[in-house]
Amino acid sequence: MNAACVRPAVACLVVIAATLAACPASAEQEFTPVAAGVRYRKIGSYDKARLAEVLNGGLDLFMAGFDPSQASTMKSTDFKSKFAAPRNGVTLYEVQFDSVIPEWENQPTLGSGLLAVPEDGAKTHPLLSYQHGTVFGRDEVPSRPEKSYETQLALAAFASQGYVVIGADYFGLGPSRVPNCFMVPQGTTQAMLDHYRASRAVLESLGQATPQFFIWGWSQGGWTTMQFLRRLERLGIPVTAAATVSAPVDMTAAFRRPITSPRPQDAAWIKGCISNMLWAQEEYARLPGLAASAIKPEHLAASRKFYDGELGWAAYDAGTPGGVAGLLRPEFMASAATGTGRFWDLLEQANAYRWTIKTPLRAYGGEADEAIPPAVSRMVADVSRLLGSTQVEFISAGERADHRASYVSATLQVKPWFDSFVKP
Repeated sequence: MNAACVRPAVACLVVIAATLAACPASAEQEFTPVAAGVRYRKIGSYDKARLAEVLNGGLDLFMAGFDPSQASTMKSTDFKSKFAAPRNGVTLYEVQFDSVIPEWENQPTLGSGLLAVPEDGAKTHPLLSYQHGTVFGRDEVPSRPEKSYETQLALAAFASQGYVVIGADYFGLGPSRVPNCFMVPQGTTQAMLDHYRASRAVLESLGQATPQFFIWGWSQGGWTTMQFLRRLERLGIPVTAAATVSAPVDMTAAFRRPITSPRPQDAAWIKGCISNMLWAQEEYARLPGLAASAIKPEHLAASRKFYDGELGWAAYDAGTPGGVAGLLRPEFMASAATGTGRFWDLLEQANAYRWTIKTPLRAYGGEADEAIPPAVSRMVADVSRLLGSTQVEFISAGERADHRASYVSATLQVKPWFDSFVKP
């Protein structure tokens, strides 16, 4: 999942970044303070030609993958003609803000993210918060858009059409130096909430009004979108509409499934998601030895280096043959069948769909998704109906849509739906 799971084409992002020239900032700018603990700086801009290339050559590379074995089930030509041509360029800002880590008794920490403002001369725009999927490189985050194709696609699809787009880097990614807060619910939600508040402060200083507020995320970002939505609804912060794609809203179902019922098409990088989640829970729940109780001794050191960002995915994958079963201890795999044990208890607490949802919500899932089967993504709609909500629906991203294709397909469908809520 990039929701839990990283995109299958993580490696291709390096190629995309090289092809789409780095974000053209003229010089490293100093941060401008705008409120207590909030500061921002301009990091560059994407003109219409650059945004158009995101939908052309960038999409080609994203769908093709790093090598033929990683190619998506669908091709870029299935989507290219359906995207609207960019109407405006986009100014890009990095936002940094003081935050806290709830799992560590609100220990202070640094938060960061992206703010993108349309260059259309208007002072009123709808606001979209995009939650990114799983990444194995610590800089493949929204505040480093040249290294994140999914962020570029959100900019090309939404910001180039008049939406202000924001995107938080989760704790432990980007400039943050704490451990990777991978699939840890409270810390992840805190990062998004504080980034939203910080971005609103920056927008106010820029004279920008954002009367509509939308949230949208893919894979891990679909899960974080649901965690964010629940917190926003509890705080009484109105959300105009929300959408997810390939979201592992039920964490226990999403991660016990590849252990107890593996499929031939399962993505190899699922094991990277599982090992990172074990280390993240050890760090944030303060459970020394948790990872060692689950990962085979011969792979423990490598898994820690991978979690810390000191070992790339290709090397980690090559050094841990045999997929999920080759990485994990047999006794831990057996615990997945019953869901008993501290790790599974923590994942049960991280589920993100069991409340009566007030916000209009669309949950998308691809029928050929190699990471998150659509049955997991649609749980939010099924449970919402049981709880009496009429605001939630599940929509297939396509019969042939795998993980990447689901994101592109759903982006095309979400944009006009969000537009229907924007008052002229």
